[in-house]
Amino acid sequence: MKLKKMLAWLTAMAMIGTAALATACGSEDDASSSSKTESSAAESKDAAADDAEAEDLAADDADAEESGSTDDETAAYAEALAGTLWLGMDAEYNCYAMGFNDEEIVFEADDGSSASGYWGVTAGDPTIYIFEDAELTNQIASIPWSYDMENGVMILNDNVIMAQADSYSFSDAATAMQQMATAAKVQEYLQGTYWVGTDDTSASAISMSSDTLEIIELSQDGTLDQGSFLWSMDYDTLNAYDENYNLLASFGWDISEDGSELQLTNDGESVVYTQVSEEDANAVVAYLYSVMGLEESAG
Repeated sequence: MKLKKMLAWLTAMAMIGTAALATACGSEDDASSSSKTESSAAESKDAAADDAEAEDLAADDADAEESGSTDDETAAYAEALAGTLWLGMDAEYNCYAMGFNDEEIVFEADDGSSASGYWGVTAGDPTIYIFEDAELTNQIASIPWSYDMENGVMILNDNVIMAQADSYSFSDAATAMQQMATAAKVQEYLQGTYWVGTDDTSASAISMSSDTLEIIELSQDGTLDQGSFLWSMDYDTLNAYDENYNLLASFGWDISEDGSELQLTNDGESVVYTQVSEEDANAVVAYLYSVMGLEESAG
């Protein structure tokens, strides 16, 4: 994908992308009884007993419905997640891996913490629970968690964007964590830096700051476009998201041993970016104009 097309496509995707909202709803049966004012005390007592029984039955139905909703939700997640491994890192470059089988789960973090067992979710509860036993009776861990099946995005602790690792499976969590250590170092290195690349029609500057990926593109005709996106990075992929965590694009990445060049690849086309100096980064738009041999427009 040419540079001038990359930002336009990302921006268009961000405008039309919508986050899938997972909702759980239940129904409640209303039970009521009426009695005439002249009813006897015995009739009133019987009516009260009937009301209590009806309320108990309604509560049982609600519990059964919630249980059924939970079972259906877990089954849908199990089908979608079985055999997958997800990787991500937070703003402090801590790395996480979470792998799934039909019922089993493994969680690894690069601080040495880990958990494995059986997993479950509850309708309307944004938490994933890890249990020691397949019957899900002995809970050993819980993690704030959300999973958007439609868009393939998982979020841990409300701030760690997890991406599926196509090259690894459930049983490879420990190996994947070792690979993520490299990605963590690269992500830390990229923070607060500007990189500029060119092709035959445009020049582009990218920067990474905290969880924001900024792209500025200048075409030969002087058109200047800018966009900001959320981003995450694993051992070989840089992902761009809109504000609702809809995945917009994935780029293969590579970096030179001396850290001077960053290569991004999308749809089989690669662009090599070179890190610019702090002085040029502070006036990156002017730098893009100079790279393209254009005069910066006033205003």
